[in-house]
Amino acid sequence: MNKIAKKIILSVISLSAVLGTSALAADLSGWAVNDYQLANEAGLVSYSVVSNNLRDSITREEFCELVVNLYEKLTGEDMIEPEVSPFTDTNSMAVAQAYCYGMVSGTGEGTFTPDRLVTREEMAKMLVSTLTASEVDFNLSDGYTDSSVIDAFWDSSEVSSWAKPAVITMLNYSLMSGVNDVSFAPLGSTTREQAISSINRSYNTFGDSDYTLVLPEITLPESGAEIEEGDFTVQWTPVSGAQGYHVIIKDAAATSVLLSDVYDGNSIVIEEGSLAPNRDYAITVGAVLMGGAEVYSLPVDFNYKAKSGSAYLASNPLAQSLLDEAAKYLGIYYVWGGSTPAGFDCSGFTQYVCRANGISIPRVADDQLHGPGTYVTRSQLQPGDLVFFGSGDYASHVGMYVGDGMMIHSPSTGKAIQYTSIDSDYYTSRFIGGKRVI
Repeated sequence: MNKIAKKIILSVISLSAVLGTSALAADLSGWAVNDYQLANEAGLVSYSVVSNNLRDSITREEFCELVVNLYEKLTGEDMIEPEVSPFTDTNSMAVAQAYCYGMVSGTGEGTFTPDRLVTREEMAKMLVSTLTASEVDFNLSDGYTDSSVIDAFWDSSEVSSWAKPAVITMLNYSLMSGVNDVSFAPLGSTTREQAISSINRSYNTFGDSDYTLVLPEITLPESGAEIEEGDFTVQWTPVSGAQGYHVIIKDAAATSVLLSDVYDGNSIVIEEGSLAPNRDYAITVGAVLMGGAEVYSLPVDFNYKAKSGSAYLASNPLAQSLLDEAAKYLGIYYVWGGSTPAGFDCSGFTQYVCRANGISIPRVADDQLHGPGTYVTRSQLQPGDLVFFGSGDYASHVGMYVGDGMMIHSPSTGKAIQYTSIDSDYYTSRFIGGKRVI
C-alpha cells in the first residue's frame, strides 16, 4: 500500500475514533488524533508525555525523550547510554543521550533545567539537531537567503539568531507552523500533542514511514459507558512482544488520577475507592515492547456513577431519604461558598440535601446549629442528624450523621464529599453536638 493511500485510511480511522470518543478525552484534540496514532505506531511516544495532560506544555526533559525516540527510528540504531549524567539537575538517560549526540544543550554550567517548558524556537533547534545527528538528507537554511517564511510573521524579529536557521528549516518542511497566520511565537511554549505531531511529521518526512507497531485497543469498558461505583475491569487487546502495560486513567481535567502497571495478562481490576464517583474519566493503555518502545491506545471515556442510594440504612423513611440524597454527591469537590452540585461547602451541602427533602435550615453551619431542630448528644445521634464541630458553642463545620460513627460531609478545599468517622481524634476533639431536623 502506498504512503498516500495509507494516510487516507488512517485519517478515516482516526476520525471514527474521535467521533466514537466524547470530548471528555480533553487532552487529545481532534486535529491531533491522526499524528498521535501514527506516532504511536512508529514507537515515537513516551510514558512521561502520555501520562500527563497532552494539551499542557511540554518540558525540556520530556521533549528529549521524543527526539531520542525519533533518532532511533530514523537510524534504526539504539543510542549509547552514557555512564554518567552531564548535568547535576537531572538523571534522565534521554537527556544525557540527547546531549552527548549534540541534539540538545544545557542551560548553564552543569545544568539542564529539565522542568522548564521548551520554547518553540528551542524545539525547532532540537529537531534540526536531531535530523543532523541522524544524518538524514535535508536542506538546512542559512537563516538569510530563504527567510521569507519567517518574515511573514509579525514577530519574526523575536526569533533568536541561533534559532533562526532551524525555525526556517522547520517551516520549509512544514514540520512546524505559526500559532496562527500572523504569529510564530518563538518564545512561547509547545503543547505535548503539538510536540508529538512535529516528531511524527519529522519521521514521516525523513524516515521510511513504516508504521508497523500494533496498538493496544481497549475492549472494556466501552467508550461512553456508565459504570456504577464498585470494582470494574479494564481489558485490552494483547500486543505481541509486550513486556508489560501502563494503565492511565485521567479525569475530565486530563489529570492522571490512577497510574498502574500490569505485567501479567491484558486486564486489570480497578478497585472501589480508587476513583471518585459521579465523575467522568478517560482510560489509555500503553504497551512496553522489547527494546523499550512504547505504544498507546486511543483514550476511551466513561462515567463512574455513585451507587444508587446510601451505603447506610435508617429506620426512619425520611432519614433514609436524606442519606440517599446525600450519597448522590459523593466525589463532588469542596467549593468555598458552594451550595449546588457544581461544588459544595460543608453547610451548603447539608442545606441542599435537607431542602431536597422539604426541610428548611439556615445556610451557615453556626446558624444551622442554633436554628430549627432538637439538640442531641453524641450517644443520641441517629442517621439523618446534623453533626457540628468547632469551639465552644460556635460551629465552623457541619456534616450529616449516617450511623456506625460515620458522617457524610464536604470536608475542605481540595477534598471531595466523603464518609468520615466522627470518632477520629480530629473530629472527636472538635465535636460540639448534634441537631435533629426531622
